[in-house]
Amino acid sequence: MSEGPARLERTCIVLHEPQDVVNIALVIRAMKNMGFSRLRLVNPGEFDAWRITGIAHDTEDVVERIRIFDDLPAALADVSYVLGATARRRSTRQDWWSPEEAAASRGGRDGGLAVVFGREDRGLSNEALDLCHGLVCIPTNPDHTSMNLAHAAVIILYELRKAALGRADWEARDLDGKRRQRTPPASHAELEEFFDLWERAMEEIGLFHGIEPLPKMRSFRNMFQRADLDRRELGLILATAYEVLNFAHREKIRARERADAEAGG
Repeated sequence: MSEGPARLERTCIVLHEPQDVVNIALVIRAMKNMGFSRLRLVNPGEFDAWRITGIAHDTEDVVERIRIFDDLPAALADVSYVLGATARRRSTRQDWWSPEEAAASRGGRDGGLAVVFGREDRGLSNEALDLCHGLVCIPTNPDHTSMNLAHAAVIILYELRKAALGRADWEARDLDGKRRQRTPPASHAELEEFFDLWERAMEEIGLFHGIEPLPKMRSFRNMFQRADLDRRELGLILATAYEVLNFAHREKIRARERADAEAGG
């Protein structure tokens, strides 16, 4: 396993006294989205694996690995660093970070990281926060700081994933998750060939009728050059220009045929 995925595997998510099985399911969905698979529940108000997988589809692998504990110290016994997610800062001298800062500084600990979320109704108690080495707090509207458990989880897990895997993990993927085949950029010669063809196509549709084409072609050049076209994209626009020219040619033939037919009639 490479270092990035290993960092995700070393991280466990701990829900301290979650009250609603729906919230547990939504956290599991967020974990699956972000590539985390280790969930620990401390004294959950309710737990129903069948119902959870019915809410968070395709998460059976995460649900099967859930560990349930009677108290928080037992759930944290084998990790080396504990981050507590909280909506409030404490007056004690305790490390405090935004999600991005926490992920960058603590997300890759070799001994394992635990991120602890508290109850939906009141968060983590002071006693629970005492067990945390540092706190992570999401900057929110100061007039309304409380967040839904799953919303807070997905923000923090996203930052942990980003810190572990970097931009390369998603830059090379299309939205459907498939690896994108990178196409080399269009060359200068290819662009010049295209601009010549584009000018002919625009001339055919009458865009330059009665005016000098150079100023408008400069605008076209600026637009297409700003687009930083690769060869696949250029080929698509080039095909469009060819279709314009072919259509204009066919229309000219039809016009001549109509004229000959009228003359013969």
